[in-house]
Amino acid sequence: MLPYVRSAEQWIKEHRQDPVYRGAYWELEYLLAGAIRVDPAMNLRGQSAEYRARVAFARLRAAEIPARRLVAIYLGVSALIEDDWKSHNVREFRIVQAAKAVHRLASGTHRKWDFWDPLTGGARPYQIHAYPRSSGHVLRKIGEALEKACAELARQVVPEVIALRTERYGPHPSHPQIAKAS
Repeated sequence: MLPYVRSAEQWIKEHRQDPVYRGAYWELEYLLAGAIRVDPAMNLRGQSAEYRARVAFARLRAAEIPARRLVAIYLGVSALIEDDWKSHNVREFRIVQAAKAVHRLASGTHRKWDFWDPLTGGARPYQIHAYPRSSGHVLRKIGEALEKACAELARQVVPEVIALRTERYGPHPSHPQIAKAS
């Protein structure tokens, strides 16, 4: 997936003033700015999928993940699915795969503190790392928000991203080899 995301980032760098890109960018900026407070991963059990998706966007905002990175990931995933001839080219697969990639960017809660150790009489460091379960409903909600912002851009740009990727890295492995005349 990385070659596709890098190709999408290259396209974004070259077309920052494109109105369709600007629309997708500002819609994701608005989504990140309007996200709720960050809730620790330990408190998410039993919450609705909508709430957990909003917390995921709040984590992205807190981790300072830029909106253009989210756009590049969505474009990269869409281009990969389109270019891979053996892939499931259906909406749900695309939004869940994009959501998985975005959810991985900032998903956990990490706590560190020192506690008193009676055996040594000093302080010992203690850490907890908790990660929320990325269930299907939450991923669908995240993916739907990404799709709402980036679908129009993807329809126009995916062929260009595939062309950039092919030019830089060669054709996708699912494409048949062209026989060369001897």
